Amino acid sequence: MQAPRTLVCLAFLTSSALAQQVQESQNVSVGPWMIATTYKADKFDNCTMTRTFADVDISFERTRDGLSLLLRSPKWTLERGEVYSVRLDAGSQSVEAKALAETKEVTIPLADKPFNEKLRDANLLEVRGEGATVRVPLDKSGAALARLDLCFEKNSLTGPETNPFVAPLRKP
Repeated sequence: MQAPRTLVCLAFLTSSALAQQVQESQNVSVGPWMIATTYKADKFDNCTMTRTFADVDISFERTRDGLSLLLRSPKWTLERGEVYSVRLDAGSQSVEAKALAETKEVTIPLADKPFNEKLRDANLLEVRGEGATVRVPLDKSGAALARLDLCFEKNSLTGPETNPFVAPLRKP
């Protein structure tokens, strides 16, 4: 009698774990952008929207600290920990920013809210460094950034404090 109960419990736990894995890996496409959620130690960390253009991986990342732009290229050789000054141009608006480098990528915090709103309407974002300009096409960025914000809001609100007996919804 114990064996059937054990099998039922194992089947339930396995199907629950598989459903949770499927939820964690769920992605949503918005035009050329892929929206995804990231978890660390089974806890929600951030939402990202990504695409590749001209050998550059482009990501906008939404965390509790705000919005950041990540640019990565296998062709780049950067000094890890170095901070580079850049100018960001989107439409008629410009803002000065700092790019924190890893060996093949930079992270640029986007702290200027009016500029961030402009990203939703602009067709192109230019990241001007001292050596070159990286062009980031922003087609469908308005819808993708709205979906990124929605992803972040949905996933930040879910947790054990809402219902400790149900797995949180993890949707991009």
